Amino acid sequence: MRRLLSKAKFKTLSLLGLFSLVVTFIAITTSYLYAFWQISNEVRSDSEQLLNYVEHKLSVAGNSLEKLNKVEFTGCDNQGQERLEEFLFDHLGAGLFLIRHKDSAPWTYCSVVGNILISQRDRNPNSLIFLDESRTKVISVMGYDWQGLERRDLFVALEADDRINVVRIALEDSYSFFEDQCTDCRHVEVRLSNDDLIFELGEVKTGVLTELRVYSHEFPLYVDAVVGRKRVRAQMLNSLMLTTPISMVFALLCLYIFNLVKALHNSLGFQLKKAVKRRELIAYYQPIIDAKTGYVVGAEALVRWVKPDGSVEPPGRFIQVLEESDLINEVTLQLLKNIPIDLAEVLEQSPLFRCSINLVPQHLELPSFTEQLIELEKQGFPCEQLAIEITERLPLKNLRQARMNVEKMKALGVCIELDDAGTGYGGASYLQELNIDVMKIDKLFVDTLIVSPDKTQVLDANIQMAKSLGMQIIAEGVETSAQSEALVDKGVRFQQGYLFAKPLSTVEFIAFWHESHQAYIQQYDDTDMPDLYALKEE
Repeated sequence: MRRLLSKAKFKTLSLLGLFSLVVTFIAITTSYLYAFWQISNEVRSDSEQLLNYVEHKLSVAGNSLEKLNKVEFTGCDNQGQERLEEFLFDHLGAGLFLIRHKDSAPWTYCSVVGNILISQRDRNPNSLIFLDESRTKVISVMGYDWQGLERRDLFVALEADDRINVVRIALEDSYSFFEDQCTDCRHVEVRLSNDDLIFELGEVKTGVLTELRVYSHEFPLYVDAVVGRKRVRAQMLNSLMLTTPISMVFALLCLYIFNLVKALHNSLGFQLKKAVKRRELIAYYQPIIDAKTGYVVGAEALVRWVKPDGSVEPPGRFIQVLEESDLINEVTLQLLKNIPIDLAEVLEQSPLFRCSINLVPQHLELPSFTEQLIELEKQGFPCEQLAIEITERLPLKNLRQARMNVEKMKALGVCIELDDAGTGYGGASYLQELNIDVMKIDKLFVDTLIVSPDKTQVLDANIQMAKSLGMQIIAEGVETSAQSEALVDKGVRFQQGYLFAKPLSTVEFIAFWHESHQAYIQQYDDTDMPDLYALKEE
């Protein structure tokens, strides 16, 4: 018994020791990462502050140069120097102003103390960076002789008709965030876009963990700063008191997090992501039939999830999740690109045939889908045999942008269809704003023909509205011959539903189309195929 108790005690102590090691490891790691994050943010903030300061100095200097152009200047004599001195006192925040007449000696500029000469090594025009399209304003770092001393500074120059106005930007050599006791743990460089060094501050002697670069959005320059190991280590020691208790809680939650990750991998969203990557989401095609002749005039591409074992996932289980995720963009594009491959034979032999595909609101409100479609058209995609379906069940937040994208699609020959008409958000606004070609009557209204034949007023109103607007009509969800005949009597000859065919795989659809095509040409003139998208009913 004592031996068993000793083993249990030893096991408990071992687990406590392991737990302590895990907590210590997590505490140190968390402290280090937190310190690194804090210092990185501080370094980036300081770099942005420094960049804003330099940008401000450049803006002030540029504005002053424009004003200098109005100062009368005839030469670098006492009078010329006095006028430069007066201008300098009126614009102390800008810098040192210089002027060179175009007929003066090259690279020699007049200042308040007389002529100064640009260093020989900086007399390369290729080192100049132009700030405007007219190439009259430039920025560069140049060395020069200043009263016997060799200096190197940032200059901005403005070319006028008869002279070149220049200002030397006066930049500080120290800043508030560079504490005296920490000059060896910071380092910042300000450079032009051609990598010429404007100035640098600080020095890191104990190692660099990473470098950060911040670009200016106004001028061709950037700031490089480093995150030093010394500062991160000091910040880590300060934060240990905070992170140790947090790490204990974190260690206790590890098992819970593991279970959450496991559940995530089994979630529908994650499984869908893997399915998209494996291209398991493919198009099934449901025929659109001319109920008068039985001819297949078009099809709707519907997404189906075909798993590796050949089973097909019911669409009702995943469609909503797919439409609410970013995966819908990739899936729609995959289905779109496969249409001319899957239906190549049909599209070639039946020029009036169109295949429709459903779009979610983001496809219409953002230009990316339209741009992709334009690019596909350039590559030979048969846009004139494509239709897009806009559903009323999901709201469009930006009708103006949607209309612009729809018009671009129509210019490619794409037909625009309103799906689920009368069941959702759009209503008359979609018909008025989006230049709809075809209205699709929802199954909800088609069912009233049998369930409540005396309550078809909404169906009749939709049909009448479509006809008055010059739209073609497709009835969806047709499941019985009685429904089909009643719709034909109401002038709706183009129908879609299980009465004719369920959504079919590519092979099944091609076979179905062949059978319809052969039956039609045996009975009718094959040069007068029914055209669903002619937009006028017989």
